Amino acid sequence: MNKSFLRMSLAALLATASLPAFAQNFDTSGINVDEALAARLPDKIKQAGILTIGSDTAYAPWEFLSAADGQTPEGIDVDIANAIGRKLGVNIDFRTSAFEAILPALGSKFDLGISAFSVTEERMKAVNFVSYAITGDMWLVRTGNPTGFDPSKLCGRTIAVQSGTYHERAILAENETCVSAGKEEIEVLPFGKQTEVLTRVAVGGADATVSGEAGIGYAAKQSDGRLETMEPVAGAFGDSGPNGIAVAKPDLALAELIADTVNALIADGTYQALLDSWGIGSAVVEEAQVNPETNH
Repeated sequence: MNKSFLRMSLAALLATASLPAFAQNFDTSGINVDEALAARLPDKIKQAGILTIGSDTAYAPWEFLSAADGQTPEGIDVDIANAIGRKLGVNIDFRTSAFEAILPALGSKFDLGISAFSVTEERMKAVNFVSYAITGDMWLVRTGNPTGFDPSKLCGRTIAVQSGTYHERAILAENETCVSAGKEEIEVLPFGKQTEVLTRVAVGGADATVSGEAGIGYAAKQSDGRLETMEPVAGAFGDSGPNGIAVAKPDLALAELIADTVNALIADGTYQALLDSWGIGSAVVEEAQVNPETNH
């Protein structure tokens, strides 16, 4: 592959991935403080007046850095964090982190992890999750599907994926099935950032990638016609499941407070309006739950 072309394509795709999906972020300024909820904040957070959030800000439209300055976090999860902060009467410190480094840093570096985390049984062994959206998976290929990628036949394919994600683990599990059946292995290409994954597919270095439907749909729309979505088939990528806000395992009281705060936002209509503003209103949960059931 031409490396200079890859670098140029990466720069172009990173630029488009930084564009907001809509003209402006959701306005949270009208959200009133719920004093009863605010009183339940841990003393450390209450005294500081700041809720610190860890997030991988390279996964549009959930979280990304503003095209205006390349530094300001924007996106669905940023708006969600700001809404929670307004309801609890604290400021939000939304910090960029490598995706796989967020969960281990909960309780020390971060109060919450809000980064479009798929809730999985394995992750819930280490952290608490508060469900806040229901999303499914979607495949992404080059427009016209020039390699004839078939999501029901993964053996022998080259698939790019973000490292540390549920989707990477699912692809690796699918590869084990291929090997056990005596079929050609899947070539799995892990990357630290989703923008790098998208670039590899766009320049023909991988047959496809798979991720959450909101992020994949956004990437296709921002690709200037270079990429298109493909529906998953039944199996590992055919089901929907909850996204969760992550809280350190010992901090169950904080997880319960965040769940009650999200439910207050659901009850007053803020949550529906927020997700509607990003075009994913169908992803709203009826009730935020701590450590919800999941098929992942």
